Amino acid sequence: MMPRLYVTVNGPGELTGWGRPFVRAVYAQAPGADVTIVLVPCPYATGREADTARRFFPQATVVPTRDYARFLIGRPVAGMERGRGALQYLGGDLYHARTIAKRLSLTAMTYKFSRRNYSASFERFFAVDERNAQELRDTGAPPERVRVVGNLVPDSVLDSLESAPTPPDRADTLVIFPGSRPPELRALLPFFLDAALQVMRARQGLRGAVAISPFSSDEEIQTSLRAPDPAFGGVRGELIDDGRTIAVDGARFSVDRSASYRALAQAALVIATPGTKTIEAAVLGRPMLVTAPLNKLDEVVVPGLMGYLHRVPLIGVPLKIWLARKIERRYKFLAQPNIDAGRQVVPELRGILTAAGIAAVAEGMLARPEMLRETSAALRSLYAAHVGAATRMAVEALAVTSRAMLGSAVGAAS
Repeated sequence: MMPRLYVTVNGPGELTGWGRPFVRAVYAQAPGADVTIVLVPCPYATGREADTARRFFPQATVVPTRDYARFLIGRPVAGMERGRGALQYLGGDLYHARTIAKRLSLTAMTYKFSRRNYSASFERFFAVDERNAQELRDTGAPPERVRVVGNLVPDSVLDSLESAPTPPDRADTLVIFPGSRPPELRALLPFFLDAALQVMRARQGLRGAVAISPFSSDEEIQTSLRAPDPAFGGVRGELIDDGRTIAVDGARFSVDRSASYRALAQAALVIATPGTKTIEAAVLGRPMLVTAPLNKLDEVVVPGLMGYLHRVPLIGVPLKIWLARKIERRYKFLAQPNIDAGRQVVPELRGILTAAGIAAVAEGMLARPEMLRETSAALRSLYAAHVGAATRMAVEALAVTSRAMLGSAVGAAS
């Protein structure tokens, strides 16, 4: 009997950084597995997650968010039928994972996150590291059900590379990550291009590249290049060469939408916002400058209902700005490598930022090759032990699935 396994994911980072390596590992262990990928609601979503999931895994059943919404209100949805099997949470609100598992009679498993009132809902609690495992136990996870497997993102990166990365001290490319959501792309692509141009003019021979999510369309890229957001500024440009190049102010930036980290593997320095992309850069030992521009707080993306406050007439925008500032001040670090290391491994800039200010810091970093080498080594070592997490997790998840299908698992979707 082939294992029947559901996987819940939400936004681009979770699908690429968590879902892709895990489902790859599941198919490597059980090539005939019956896998269903369910896209649950997410304020970070681009709307193209379902198409990307199908491209990653044509053999899987993919349930788009709109179909999942029909399932929630009790409508029949293809692929969402009752039957023994298991479910692996890999993103979104835990409510969705628990609801799907309960309605479809699946044994549920979670990764990284849980809540005290959900402690009986999961048969396995997979942890990123021992600190995360203790967090899960502190929220009520039975210790015997907690497994430390590691961070899945390194496997996503290393299993997707098309060729060996250039050693950072021999790399000659400045790579910018403007984000995947349309508002981020609109605001940050011209803004980061402006900063990159200033650095490239100060350092002859430095090339430029833009790592753009495969979730972003040509139309979205063109729109952002033709009309920079006044709150950020930036330079106008044009997408040319069938989407492979951005022409701006006499310069050319290569465009990488491959999801195989081609640009990142050649980067001497990366300019990015917080998110999964910072772990991806760290895995390859790429020095980075992580920026959190707060130039337009009313459109900042935050989880939950607060993310939609700006749509409430009159009070919504000022209330969201006030709350966003309060939340931002709580965090000592925003870059995930800094959070994981418990210290500043890579510099962070946050606040009302300018392209010139970002360029000055980036140029200063490139002027210190010894510091870049030390940063590269520290970033590589930070995630080296996590390699293989997807396989470790898939093996355990498939064992739970097999028991669930035999009817012997306990604690299923309580």
